[in-house]
Amino acid sequence: MKSLPNLPIIYNGKFPKSFVNKLHGWGYSEKELKANKGKLLTLDIDFGDACSLNCQHCFRRNNRVDIGNERKMGFEDILGLIKQAKKLGLRDVKFLGAGEPFENKRFLEFLRELKKMKVIPTIFTKGHVIGDDALAKKWNSAYCIESGEDLVKELREVNASILLGFNSFEAEKQDSMVGGIKGYTLKRNRALKLLAESGFNKHNPTHLCLAANPVTNQNFGEMFEIYKWARLRNLYAIICPTMVSGRCASQQVWSKINPSRKELVELYTKIYKFNIGKGIQTIEQIEKEKISAYAGVHPCNQLACGMYVTLTGTVLRCPGDDTTVFGSIWKESLEQIWLKSENFKMAGTFNCFCPPKDGKTMPVGIYSEIMEKLKTQLNKQSFQNP
Repeated sequence: MKSLPNLPIIYNGKFPKSFVNKLHGWGYSEKELKANKGKLLTLDIDFGDACSLNCQHCFRRNNRVDIGNERKMGFEDILGLIKQAKKLGLRDVKFLGAGEPFENKRFLEFLRELKKMKVIPTIFTKGHVIGDDALAKKWNSAYCIESGEDLVKELREVNASILLGFNSFEAEKQDSMVGGIKGYTLKRNRALKLLAESGFNKHNPTHLCLAANPVTNQNFGEMFEIYKWARLRNLYAIICPTMVSGRCASQQVWSKINPSRKELVELYTKIYKFNIGKGIQTIEQIEKEKISAYAGVHPCNQLACGMYVTLTGTVLRCPGDDTTVFGSIWKESLEQIWLKSENFKMAGTFNCFCPPKDGKTMPVGIYSEIMEKLKTQLNKQSFQNP
């Protein structure tokens, strides 16, 4: 049974020509990348490692790079890292873990520091702290936060974008996917409602996203409906297969949960056809930009302008790759690591696709196959409806 809040539709018919198909603080246009070629515009970083959930698909749990007794970055270390990055052009930061960002009593303090530096925070969260007044207060009482509403107000003040975990409409399935935490989905839904009521999805581009990733055999059948439900309500949507890192690093694991090539091609094709029908994109635009690793939304280009710094100061290519190490912030400056990295060599690239997934959870040649299938279906539709 579906379990979701009653959010009003914002785009009932065609999307306006002014619609920006991205999330505030994530992704850059071709023009922006060319104008800022070589700059470190974005960073993925860890902030704390506590999490009360136990997600099957966690990209950090049992991570090969960060296990052991290595030195961890503290508040001042991370703040210093951001100051280094600012000198290199930093505009935004994505918080991915290593745990649940909101299960950290200094997180809001850090967000306030980012606001002072005019850096946009984009936050991956499962939403259970936002959707539970007791948890919101527990972790944020030092900031006079008494409820989820108070926490959302603070997030609006710091200009944050929220990427809310949303793997399924169905409560039983969703609770199972975060570790069998009964009642989790109700908290997630309340978080979504509070964020929407506060206006996070009233911007263009939106400040609110449903992170439906990863697409697995367990939730594949819902993905197209989740995508449509989200976009009509001006929610960005992340629809893509699992990262090949953390719990899903081994082929034995990711190949077991990954939908088939045929299923992925069908899903991506449906999503792009929906976009064209709604005026979100044109076929000419899609041909120019090429298929995105994230179905229907802005291509990933963080490899061309960013890196990922783990809690232990290890600098990686991106969160989906826990084997390509660029360096350590304890041994070199961020600038030294950036300038010698493979990512720096990709500077200016608009669509990086997804190197960690390509040839694995995104099979070889799948982007071209999706494009060809999309064009074939559009041509057939045009022929049938002259």
